Amino acid sequence: MTRERARTERRDLDKERGEPLAGGAGRGGSPRSLRAHARPLGEWSSRPRILVTNDDGVESRGLLALKQALDPMGDVTVVAPDTNQSAVGHQKTLMRPLRVRERTLGDGSLAYSVDGSPTDAVSLAFLGYFGYGFDLVAAGINYGANLGDDITYSGTVSAAMEAVINDCPAFAISQEYYEHPDFALAARAATTVARNILEHGLSPGELINVNVPAVPLEEFDGVEITRLGKRVYQDELVQRVDPRGIPYFWIGGPPPSGLAVEGTDFHAVINRRIAVTPIHLDLTGRRLLKRLRTWDWTLPEAEPEGR
Repeated sequence: MTRERARTERRDLDKERGEPLAGGAGRGGSPRSLRAHARPLGEWSSRPRILVTNDDGVESRGLLALKQALDPMGDVTVVAPDTNQSAVGHQKTLMRPLRVRERTLGDGSLAYSVDGSPTDAVSLAFLGYFGYGFDLVAAGINYGANLGDDITYSGTVSAAMEAVINDCPAFAISQEYYEHPDFALAARAATTVARNILEHGLSPGELINVNVPAVPLEEFDGVEITRLGKRVYQDELVQRVDPRGIPYFWIGGPPPSGLAVEGTDFHAVINRRIAVTPIHLDLTGRRLLKRLRTWDWTLPEAEPEGR
């Protein structure tokens, strides 16, 4: 089949399908639609199925803390990358096979690891690996905040995005990072966020990004609903030389800062408040959309052959 014919047939198929259902629709492992079930947890006919994942790897203490926080609320399944996949963004593995292993978490419970990205972990779940779907996906608890522009890099937030693409409500939760993080406050925040999503629901394309200050329970100053802030990155290119004399590079530098504008996630966290930020996957620039419609989009005439 020629490439042009294949392209034409694919286009015809897309037209015939119209607006296909997201993710695993039509498969036995497709997710239950939470919007049809959102109600007080005491009124659910069965315990919610919750998928827990992260980008720090299956051995992360933050992952275990999140799993244990949500255990009383529903039937929790854990699947996460087998190694640290921080800052991989919404990477999806398509050019090699993926391998899944059974693992034992620190509390003795069963988990699964994937030799891929956080997105891969969520994709496997919604493509039917477990044979059932999920009512909620929780990604975290991440070592280090994911504030403002960080969400474009974050594997944690991307895992939640992958769930939303598969028509399942989701949230990502991250905590400021210090040497020995205590996840007690973040675990409580995760429980509250999960309960609210399960009881109230989210609309298509929506997810929640949560950032928790690294402070003791008695020092935090409440929960704030915020918008995304602006990160200030201080990356540096570090050049070194290997034993063979060949240069190599690290992207290093101090941790990012941010603009402390009131109402943003960054401002809330540095003021010891938990930031709860709604995110929508529709990235359309509405103002630019209007401007583009006023531009001249006439294509240039084709050049005569032979010139």
